[in-house]
Amino acid sequence: MEADLGLDLDLVALADSPVAAVVPAAAVVPVEVGKHRNEVIMNTKKKIPGWGIVLIVIGVIVVLAGALLIGPYNNMVTLEENVTTRQANIQSALQSRLDKINELMPSVQGAMDHESEVYQEITALRSKTEGISVDEDGNMTIDSSASTSQLESADAASSQIIRDINFAMEAYPELGSTQLMSDFMTSVEGIENRLSVAREEYNEAVQEFNTTIRKFPNNIISGMMGFDTLNKYQASQEAQSAPEVNFD
Repeated sequence: MEADLGLDLDLVALADSPVAAVVPAAAVVPVEVGKHRNEVIMNTKKKIPGWGIVLIVIGVIVVLAGALLIGPYNNMVTLEENVTTRQANIQSALQSRLDKINELMPSVQGAMDHESEVYQEITALRSKTEGISVDEDGNMTIDSSASTSQLESADAASSQIIRDINFAMEAYPELGSTQLMSDFMTSVEGIENRLSVAREEYNEAVQEFNTTIRKFPNNIISGMMGFDTLNKYQASQEAQSAPEVNFD
């Protein structure tokens, strides 16, 4: 009790002394208070075991690594989706070409001799082309799940059908004088331009995707995430040149 009283008197004396004007009040801390604060800090440190600190360090590393992976991964996904969109554009243009052929085929084949070579070639192309389905009415449709190679086959086959139609016009010139033929020619020219642009845009998208996933350190991430390089669209030489439809 006397010791506590003495401590209180010392503090009062210190507060009234000239030193109090120089030393801030917050700096005057009893020794017991300082010891208690140190004990609290030590006890807090003792509450986190060594394995807990290791887990915290590992967690920080995982978060940092994830942050470094997310950006490149999301970019690869975006580029891959862009390739998919460009492929869909090719499929759409090819289907437009087939739609016009579907409209014309009854007139063309109806006017031709079933024994003619052109008739047989057209029939074979319609029924045996990978990537093209033919319904019970004889209408051709691009398979919704067609791969790039199957689209290439459909592209080449439908281009050949248009050329076969040209041959048919030479053998049966009366077909070329109809309005249907005139509309067909105009439509095909526009479709061929769309298809040419779609092929180029697809190959540009594939090149950008392949370049991105092959660059370091993206190649490490792409390997971990299962991204593989894609093949460019390889249209046949005949398909690359827009088929000309002449009804003269």
